[in-house]
Amino acid sequence: MVHLPVLFISSLLFAGNISGDYKLVKHNSVLSLYERWIPGAGGETVREIKAVFEVKATVPAVVALFRDQHQGREWNINASDYRVAAGNDAQHWITYIKYDIPWPMDDQDCCLLYHYREAAAKGETAEVEFLSTTDHRFPRLPKTTRITGTKGKWQMEPQAAGQLKITYTVTTDRSKTIPRWVSDPIIHDNLFRTMTKFKSLLENNHRYDR
Repeated sequence: MVHLPVLFISSLLFAGNISGDYKLVKHNSVLSLYERWIPGAGGETVREIKAVFEVKATVPAVVALFRDQHQGREWNINASDYRVAAGNDAQHWITYIKYDIPWPMDDQDCCLLYHYREAAAKGETAEVEFLSTTDHRFPRLPKTTRITGTKGKWQMEPQAAGQLKITYTVTTDRSKTIPRWVSDPIIHDNLFRTMTKFKSLLENNHRYDR
């Protein structure tokens, strides 16, 4: 809810009116943030968040940043730990993220299975899907709430002049303990900060030029 990726952001989801259309909730010159309410797996109502922005990078560079555990804490706001483990093949991997969360919330962590789907042809959209999973390498920790029920994807669509249009969507199991007037500003602010840092790392760190 995450990887987020941004999973601390996506863990603060609350019930609302179901709507099939996204509503623009915040934007600036870099990022547009949308949300909508959809039926959850258990019949409850959950919020789906979508972030859209462009970055001057290649698809392999984006995937490399997802899998770079040394840089993971740089772009995942509030993350105190970011680890990557091998999956069953080169297209799959496991990401573990732990977040230091300020009062009144407990620290949180998540374990996600990622799946990279290459574009079917040049110029078409590539995807990285992720969902909650369990893995013996990342057991539950005391005094830390495990984020579950997370599902989402990163879509990467080539644009002109070497730009990629990135569309990030995520839903996860919701919490009912924090009122929306508290959670909404945190959600929006952290997502903006996370995506801005993600974009900056891609465009300014030459290790991802490939």
